Amino acid sequence: MLLPSYLITKMKIDNKANIRFLISYIGAFFLLWTLYAFYISPPLKLQHSALYTFDIFKLLIWVAPVFIYLKYKRIDALVYLKLKAPTKNAIKWTILISFIFIIYQIIGTLVVSQQIRFNPFFELHYWIKGVLLVGITEEIAFRGFFLQEIAKHIDFKLANILTAILFLLIHFPGFFATHHFPPGVFLKICTFSFIFIFGIIEGYVLKKSESLWACIVIHSITDFMANSLGDLT
Repeated sequence: MLLPSYLITKMKIDNKANIRFLISYIGAFFLLWTLYAFYISPPLKLQHSALYTFDIFKLLIWVAPVFIYLKYKRIDALVYLKLKAPTKNAIKWTILISFIFIIYQIIGTLVVSQQIRFNPFFELHYWIKGVLLVGITEEIAFRGFFLQEIAKHIDFKLANILTAILFLLIHFPGFFATHHFPPGVFLKICTFSFIFIFGIIEGYVLKKSESLWACIVIHSITDFMANSLGDLT
């Protein structure tokens, strides 16, 4: 059925407006996170450890605006973000991809350090920030929101690549602010490649499982292994 010309024109205008909003949102997000990494996070860590440990500012910058926007658009956030109870298919993907990443990290640790030192009893703030909250905050922002919004306007494969690039880039303010870049060219290439590929895989997990919980759990398990194996960068 052919649509009236005025409806086609309105759809094009709305689409352009949505793209402009999305670009502005991503730009503001990166700006706020960069300012936080350089000017708020360092004194917060020293003077207000509870706020730092519980990632209050990350929740405010990464998660809260997503829910506010979806509320404004009158969209059910849990449905849109795919945060309803996970299905058996989601559990299957969670187990499979988590196992692959665990094996990869163990092999990578052996290649780099020639030994395995597994210690799950790391500091509390790493448990809260780096395991429990990291998957929730980062997956809601990137796979739950950015990927799905970008995929409205371009092919999913391209949207997934673009989201993975953004996911890699958002790590750089923290790297620069804390001077925690991996040492040496080889480790830098390995780390940046892993973050990018991780983002790609998480995007496909969301598409295949139809559950953001699968992405969240995989993300948290992956960071748990990184912390337990001593990679706290």
